[in-house]
Amino acid sequence: MNDTRTQFRALHVAGNPLVMPNPWDVGSARMLAALGAKALGSTSAGAAFFMGRQEGTLSFDEMLDAACALGDATGLPVTADLESCGGDGPDDVARAIKVAAARPIAGASIEDISANGQPFGLTQAIDRVSAAVDAAKDTGLVITARAEAMQWPTGDLDDVCNRISAFAKVGADVVYAPGLGNAEMVRAVVKAAGDVPVNMLVGSNEGAFSVASLANLGVARISTGAALARAAYGAMIDMMRDVLESGRIQYPATTASFDEIQALLPKSSQ
Repeated sequence: MNDTRTQFRALHVAGNPLVMPNPWDVGSARMLAALGAKALGSTSAGAAFFMGRQEGTLSFDEMLDAACALGDATGLPVTADLESCGGDGPDDVARAIKVAAARPIAGASIEDISANGQPFGLTQAIDRVSAAVDAAKDTGLVITARAEAMQWPTGDLDDVCNRISAFAKVGADVVYAPGLGNAEMVRAVVKAAGDVPVNMLVGSNEGAFSVASLANLGVARISTGAALARAAYGAMIDMMRDVLESGRIQYPATTASFDEIQALLPKSSQ
C-alpha cells in the first residue's frame, strides 16, 4: 500500500478531525503546506477558476492532473475532486478510479450527480460507489462518497442519510454530504455513517461551525471546497469594482505583505 495513502487514511479520526484545506493551484497549495496543513483536497471549481473557466467544464484528465500537481508541489497526501468520476455507469467509475489509483494521489471522491447536474437514483448511486470501492481494492486509494441531496431543490436530510448509510455499507472509506447547515444535520449524517469517517464541508459562514464544535459532533475531516478560492477572488473583485465604479483605490485589510508570501514559498521549483 502506498505510504502516503496509509498516512492519509490514518489522519481520519472521529472527534479529532483532519483540517483539510482545498487549494486551487500550486502556489496556494505550497502556502497551505507551509502554514501546517497535513493533507490537501483538490477543488474542481477552484481549478476551473484558475484556468479561466466555469465549474463543471474540466475533463476528468484535467481534474486528475490538477490534483496530482498539488501533491507533486508539496509532498502532502492529496485527495482528488473528480466530480462524477468519469461517467454515469459503474463501469465508467471503475475505469476512472483505476486510472486515478495509478497516479500519485492519496484519495478520490465520487459524487452522486451526473456531469449535467442530474441526481442519480439511489440504486445507481450505490452501484457507482461500490464500483469505485472495488476498483480501488488493494491500492490503498481512499474513496470518499458524496451525497449531494442537500444541494438539490428537492433534496432532504432523510435522502442524504439513506445514501450516506448505503455508501458506508458498500465500503466507502469516507462519506461526505455538502450543504449541512446546522449541528442537527451533521449529527444525523454522522449517525447514518456508523463507523465510517465523515467529511464536513465548511464552505461559508452559515452554521458558524468551529473545529471544536465539529469534533464534538464526531466529524473526522473538515474541508473548505472552493471557498478559499472564492475568498481570494472575492477580495480582488470587490476591490476592482470599487476602483472602477468609485475611483477609490484601497486594498483589503487582509492583503498579505510581499514578505509574508515570500516566506511561505520555496526559492526553487522543488
